[in-house]
Amino acid sequence: MIMAYQYKFDRVMSIKENEKDRLMAEYNEAVQEFEKVGQQLYEYLKQKEQLIDEHAAKMRMGLSIMDVKQFQLFIANLEKMIAVYQQKVMSARQTMQLAELKLRDKNMEVKKFEKMKVKDFQRYKETQKELESKQMDEVSIQQYMLKGN
Repeated sequence: MIMAYQYKFDRVMSIKENEKDRLMAEYNEAVQEFEKVGQQLYEYLKQKEQLIDEHAAKMRMGLSIMDVKQFQLFIANLEKMIAVYQQKVMSARQTMQLAELKLRDKNMEVKKFEKMKVKDFQRYKETQKELESKQMDEVSIQQYMLKGN
């Protein structure tokens, strides 16, 4: 009498795998957000560098006081945006690292259940072999008894 294998923690394992998938999606979103704000920060820094280079070239040719004031105002606003995006990058990095940590923990948890399932299946196979062996012994004994009578 061979029974079909049923792992006793299948439902729990399924829930853990779903949680892992959800955490993977959250991690991927966090990575995308980090890349997005990082790219924006890079653009602002690049823009500032270009403006400073352009301003230096114009200064050699001479500029009006109005142009200099306008440049300083624009650079000050750009620096404020850079500071804001530096904070956003730091926050996005922390969110991404936290999501990665949660995902790593969940991966380890799922792997533990997978290892337990493998061991449980090995025990199941051994038990089935023992049952088959006992059944074969019983059949052999019954055949011997029938032949002997």
